[in-house]
Amino acid sequence: MAAAKRKQDEKYLKIIREMASLTHNRQCFDCGQRGPTYVNMTIGSYVCTACSGVLRGINPPQRVKSISMTSFSADDIEFLKCHGNEYCRKVWLGLYDARMAPELNSKDEHKVKDFMAQKYEKKRWYKLFECISHNR
Repeated sequence: MAAAKRKQDEKYLKIIREMASLTHNRQCFDCGQRGPTYVNMTIGSYVCTACSGVLRGINPPQRVKSISMTSFSADDIEFLKCHGNEYCRKVWLGLYDARMAPELNSKDEHKVKDFMAQKYEKKRWYKLFECISHNR
């Protein structure tokens, strides 16, 4: 039984890593840093270590999982296949106009936190978008 669970976990980890390597998931959804190591399971985005900590502290807190240190379920995998950074960009930044806002610098922690509060707490740029699985 334990061997079967371990094999299933390895299979899911491989799928998650493949999805994380897709072009639109290679950068943190929240700050743009390369090589996300976490998944925001609340919205389905790929994020860096620093942003994962911020996400846990915003209101409402986001459910964040480490890509390599956590087990994923079949439902988690299906959710992530239907989401990812491109989908999240269409929803959480659907009304965002980069020309009207200064470029976000991932090194400025205060600006990143403020941007995330605007995005998730205030839903400033939120736009409803239907989920169509594009990661399959």
